[in-house]
Amino acid sequence: MHSSASSILLPLLLCASFTRSQNLPQNLPRGSFQSPKTGVKWRYWIEDAGVDLDTLHFDVAEMARVGSSGFELLSYQSYGGNVVLDPTDYAFGSERFVTVTATLVEAAQENNLTIDFTLGPDQGAGVPVFPDDVDMEGMSTEMVFGSHFIQPGDSFDGPLPPPTILGFFGFVTANITKMNLVGVIGAELAGDANASAARVSLNFNTVVDLTDQVQGSVADGTASVSWTPSNNTSVLLSFFSRRNGFPEAKPGFNGAQPDKPGSWGSWVVDHFSAKGANVSASFMQSNLLSQQGIGDLLRQPGVGQYMWEDSMEFTAQLFWTDGLPQRFMERHGYNVSIALPVLHTVGGTIFSPVPNQIFDYGTSINWAKFTEDYKDTLTSLYMDYMSAFSQWARSVGMTFSNQPGYNFHLDVAASAAIPDTPEIESLALPFIDQARQLSGGVHLGNHTIFSSETGARGGANALRMIDLLEDAKTQYAGGVNVALLHGFPYSGDYANTTWPGFTTFSYLFTEMHGPRNPAWDYYREYLDFLARTQYILQAGVAKVDLAIYRKDYDITTNAPFQGTSLISAGYSYEYVSPENLKLPGVSVVNGRLAATGPAYKALILSRIQNITADAAQALVDFAGSGLPIIFVGSVPDDIPGFEVGDSQKTHAQSLMDQLVGKSSVAVVDTEDDVTGALVQLGVSSAASANPKTANLYTVVREVQGESDADRTSHFYLFNSNRGSTPGPIDFTLTLNPGFIGTPYALDPWTGEVNPVALYTVDDKGIINIPSISLAPAQTALFTVTTLSSFEGVIAPTTHLTNVGEGVSAVALSTGVELRSFQDGDAEVTFSNGSTQTVSLSLSGESTRDLDGWQLNITAWTPPADLSQNKTQSVLVPMSPINLTQGLVPWNQLEGLANVSGVGTYMTTFEWDHAEDSGVGVQLDFGEVFHTIKAWINGVQVPTADPTNPVVDVSDFLKQGSNDIRVDAASTLLNVLNSVGTAVVTLGEPRTVSLTNQQYGLVAPVRLIPYARAVISL
Repeated sequence: MHSSASSILLPLLLCASFTRSQNLPQNLPRGSFQSPKTGVKWRYWIEDAGVDLDTLHFDVAEMARVGSSGFELLSYQSYGGNVVLDPTDYAFGSERFVTVTATLVEAAQENNLTIDFTLGPDQGAGVPVFPDDVDMEGMSTEMVFGSHFIQPGDSFDGPLPPPTILGFFGFVTANITKMNLVGVIGAELAGDANASAARVSLNFNTVVDLTDQVQGSVADGTASVSWTPSNNTSVLLSFFSRRNGFPEAKPGFNGAQPDKPGSWGSWVVDHFSAKGANVSASFMQSNLLSQQGIGDLLRQPGVGQYMWEDSMEFTAQLFWTDGLPQRFMERHGYNVSIALPVLHTVGGTIFSPVPNQIFDYGTSINWAKFTEDYKDTLTSLYMDYMSAFSQWARSVGMTFSNQPGYNFHLDVAASAAIPDTPEIESLALPFIDQARQLSGGVHLGNHTIFSSETGARGGANALRMIDLLEDAKTQYAGGVNVALLHGFPYSGDYANTTWPGFTTFSYLFTEMHGPRNPAWDYYREYLDFLARTQYILQAGVAKVDLAIYRKDYDITTNAPFQGTSLISAGYSYEYVSPENLKLPGVSVVNGRLAATGPAYKALILSRIQNITADAAQALVDFAGSGLPIIFVGSVPDDIPGFEVGDSQKTHAQSLMDQLVGKSSVAVVDTEDDVTGALVQLGVSSAASANPKTANLYTVVREVQGESDADRTSHFYLFNSNRGSTPGPIDFTLTLNPGFIGTPYALDPWTGEVNPVALYTVDDKGIINIPSISLAPAQTALFTVTTLSSFEGVIAPTTHLTNVGEGVSAVALSTGVELRSFQDGDAEVTFSNGSTQTVSLSLSGESTRDLDGWQLNITAWTPPADLSQNKTQSVLVPMSPINLTQGLVPWNQLEGLANVSGVGTYMTTFEWDHAEDSGVGVQLDFGEVFHTIKAWINGVQVPTADPTNPVVDVSDFLKQGSNDIRVDAASTLLNVLNSVGTAVVTLGEPRTVSLTNQQYGLVAPVRLIPYARAVISL
């Protein structure tokens, strides 16, 4: 046994001290809203250790320069495919990789960034293990089976039917020789079954467990059995467990060398046992953390944060682990043997190979209950695996993060409660409802941070900033509060790779962020927007209006709660598993479920046919403590899974009968009836819009101060643009924080915090703010607090309650500025009851287009020899262009179809008003393709939100002539298209076909004047 073995680690986990300092997210400095330290993180790809150490320092410094908070180190290693350099010397675990790791940890500390470690190469699902040791406990395990049909009147006497072993789509597996017998089952075929069909139905009532009758040994190949079935066509099935040797990364070119872990290859560990976690942890401890002071440095405050694993994308015929039969018995009270024939209907994952023939029990029994019990058992074992990793990560001064459950047949909400920081991804889970299928577990698991691998889309070097921001904002609306951007590739030269440098996923997915991207120098303001949003979303604790019961084993694109009635009424909700209801603190206090956590106001069960007995008892207890519970369609009358007898089912039915008689319980016919029932039960939403809209999503975070009276609630609003009527939404916003407080408006683009100047509030603290407008995918932030100030801004004792139609009010340090795009008088009402008439005049100004633009492009071009200066574009200033035809995309200008780079637009305009005049002005960029940065009279103006690219520039203008400069940066796509397949990464040419993009300022840029007047409060 080599040092890859896991046996040495188990005592370490059992006796680990958890008194060491962990770099928990909530313990890291947050900064302020204006200057947050809650920036995005990066997935930082290196192919392997074939990198320049100085370039690593440069890359980390670049991440820090754009306002990031940390990065995640991932040794890509061609995503498990063919590699260029010999893994012996360069792969994860090699001596050079240790040096690379130490360098990056030092760079993280130098730049005040956190660093996360992937638990192995590729996706972190396994670590280097000497190939001879892969066939051991703790490595990925599957169940396989063999079958032998027996004709009527015949019997069987011989070796057990050998199993079918399926490969992994071209991957080379380890040398697996051992198998363990799980069970031997005999059964008759159902009357209408076809023995040659891809799925054959058996008669459950004829099942015979022959396991105890097996003679000989599987280990030495002598295992045999004798069986004489009844006089019908029958089948003998033999089930075995085996390590499947799924590879995570390639071994050395000259084979495995015992003293060189880089040569071993990496192999997926058992994800359904703590022993699998131990294999990975043992390798990390021995081969990385104990080397070159890495472990000690990681423990320093603000350096090491997560031991991390990506989404699970490995496969098996049917996932198994040695402890599954015992856990199955403990959870379900019967032997797994009778379930074995139907379990292969579940399969491993959507990527898994499928046997040519599988079996079920037809109509002889509800056999889906057996597969339910298997998936439930597998989930509990997966939770053991994650718990072991969390314990170990804390023992080395870090915490554990992973993407729990999805891609597999697992209860994702139950799984999401376990890792210290759960994570999802915007590529596989782009919809808000999908994130909510995990967020209930996140919040009931008492996790304050929910991360998302954000920004992966189709086609490298083509991602627009507006799309990256939309991905992040959509994830935020699902409960996420950290965007980990996908990704930042190593920016230096690499073997068998041409300009523009190392690119992951064969150019198939976005994005190759970093300094080789023309827009990189313009990222900071956009990432500051995300950092400020995350500053608010990471504050305090998430509060959610409703919990929706869900017991399932996937993430579905079809929302488990159908329709948009709850969204239109303003209710926030998320899904909870019955396993979540067993967690500490999940009880009802003062009418709230998990009061110190999400504090759900009601629990909904929508078209649920069965319920666990434990959950049924919990619901009775909840309702008895005053929690409203609503059933849609009917009340459950069964339990999930198979039961010997019916005691659990009868008990659950009795509990449901008790439940429906309680005053806090309602049963409605359809999902659309739920909102009415909620109102009757006294349940209101924390935020809502008038008129109603299915586009508006709200996230609430609450901060409890030092005293019970010190309360602050933050509200994140998002126009998802995905309701029945997509587009901009205009509404009056109602905020119901549950206390009487003062509202503030927060601008994440500038960092400004201002009291809301115009609103009404009742004696219950319900606030109505008129004239809110959100463009598609636009967000807004509001805060309500009982404190005398927020972020150092003190609210006045008086505010406005009415200003009339077409007038808005903005709080200033000197009072309130009234604004209107029309001439007229504003009739103003104050909260103390006084009134005032204010005259507003545009002084003859009207909206106008800016013209006379000159465009100067600095083209980012490939070097003459693509294999030299591999990552450095040649910057070529082009001749100035006078845009007499107006603003048009670059590819519509002669000779610029394949140009990428930075375009600088300049013009001048006259302004006839003094700085303190009664006329202000907005600058409307019309449409922003990627990134822009603008200056007026040499002073940078606020960055425009690309969803609504309008900024107030009143303070930047002077009376007379004004100069404006706008830098519009592009992606690298168009110039890449001009080079074609001559571009190569890791020996693979770029074959992706993407249409040229339309760069630059592509719509008229306008000045929009408004009348203004300042009044005192």
